[in-house]
Amino acid sequence: MSRSLTVVTLATAVLLTGCSGADTGPAPAAPASAGANSGTIRFGVGFTLDDWDTFNKPNNTFISAVFEQLVELAPDGVTLQPRLATEWKQTPEQVEFTLREGVTFHDGTPFDAEAVKANLERVRDSPSQYAPIMGPVAAIEVVDPAHLVLKLKRAAPTLLPELARSGGYMLSPKTIKDKTFQKQPAGTGAWKLNPGETVQDAKVVLDAYPGYWDKSATVAKRLEIHTVSDDNAAVNALSTGQLDVISVSPAIKAQADAQGFKTLWYPALRYHFLFFDRKDVFADARVRQAVCSSLDTKALIDGQFEGLGESYDQRFDQGTPGHDPAVKAWPRDIAKAKSLLAAAGKPGLSFTFPIYNELEPMAELIRSQLGEAGITVKIEKMSVPQFFSTFDVGKFPAAYNTSNSETPGVYDYYAYRFAKKGVGNPFQAAAPELDDLAAKGLAEKDPAAQEKVWQQMTKLIHDQAYDCGFFSRPIVFAWDPKKVDNIVPTRSEPSVFRYREAKVTG
Repeated sequence: MSRSLTVVTLATAVLLTGCSGADTGPAPAAPASAGANSGTIRFGVGFTLDDWDTFNKPNNTFISAVFEQLVELAPDGVTLQPRLATEWKQTPEQVEFTLREGVTFHDGTPFDAEAVKANLERVRDSPSQYAPIMGPVAAIEVVDPAHLVLKLKRAAPTLLPELARSGGYMLSPKTIKDKTFQKQPAGTGAWKLNPGETVQDAKVVLDAYPGYWDKSATVAKRLEIHTVSDDNAAVNALSTGQLDVISVSPAIKAQADAQGFKTLWYPALRYHFLFFDRKDVFADARVRQAVCSSLDTKALIDGQFEGLGESYDQRFDQGTPGHDPAVKAWPRDIAKAKSLLAAAGKPGLSFTFPIYNELEPMAELIRSQLGEAGITVKIEKMSVPQFFSTFDVGKFPAAYNTSNSETPGVYDYYAYRFAKKGVGNPFQAAAPELDDLAAKGLAEKDPAAQEKVWQQMTKLIHDQAYDCGFFSRPIVFAWDPKKVDNIVPTRSEPSVFRYREAKVTG
């Protein structure tokens, strides 16, 4: 698949600027334009917002308009850029932040080092998927209002990339203390919630925050995020001028193109086959290897996503901790799959596989591909809410999905997916060899030597077929250039574009 279709065409060797040694964060990029705020952007998505708790959101579609992080991801999804921190310096012993001054939260509370400490303590103390972010941090020290130091127990190469995601959003410490943040969000972002015009389960209305710190930025005066559950209805709303930009499935791209709208697609998530039950059904590595040898990710992309997508050899791109250029994807080999199953004594393997309705074509292809090797797959279809509340809680032995919690690097991947008490390991299956490598990597002080250990983990995960079948789930944006333009997403961040950079054109 040609990468020319994607919005982000990148060199693969991307460094995590400011993340190791004595590196410091780069200067902020110049804004796309400057001047008075004007106009409205009306964005249509296929889901609703329940509350403003940043820890329980599957994506940043709503919360990224209100909240900001210390550091943020560039459009490539890897490079770090300053946001509420103007610069940082990281060593294996500590991370020093210099904070942006003159910033206030939407409720008037000042943003300073004490506010950052309150937020990081919330990350550390809350029972959420983001609590492990603070695992390497021994202490949070406020130096003065503009400076904060995180003392580390060990080297933490993915700490900053983790803080650049949902777990690192800064909330007003007053709303944390009062426990009002779920309904009364107060961030430092360019927009502030307009509760009077927001309609539950229909639209979220946000107004440009007059106290926003970046006075050079031009942002829409008003941002509306509408819930439109049907893709065809979304295109109709775009055609009739009710919406300016929409997020839809790949099947709708051609329809939007034919009507003269601008479109793009980008790799929003990296899906993979999840072997949950490694205690019984998939306990034998040969059984897992047989599944991996049966999958054809290109056919899955073509059948489910209209050919829009990318196949990958492993979980991580070059420039991410743990990427091993020597690791290559399992080639499809049905004869080998059958031989592996026979050697494992499971030539008649069968299991139940969950899927939500939208991905039924992909599930049928998986059933067919594995069926060629003699594996029987029973598909259990359900709604989106049912799927995400049940697929990874120990009810099913396998699934096809992913989690942003495993995105920063292979240690985070291990801690989430393969550690015995990992959130993404519902059967609490043991992986002692990975445990040993993880401990070795954490103890390593030299960044280069530590990276070699992370690469060993990636190779072991591949060789033992703990995971495989990597491909991107694409997201399509379509918009009316007479209304808005400069719609730029962030790679691997689903269903959201970079609101601050979008331009109102009419």
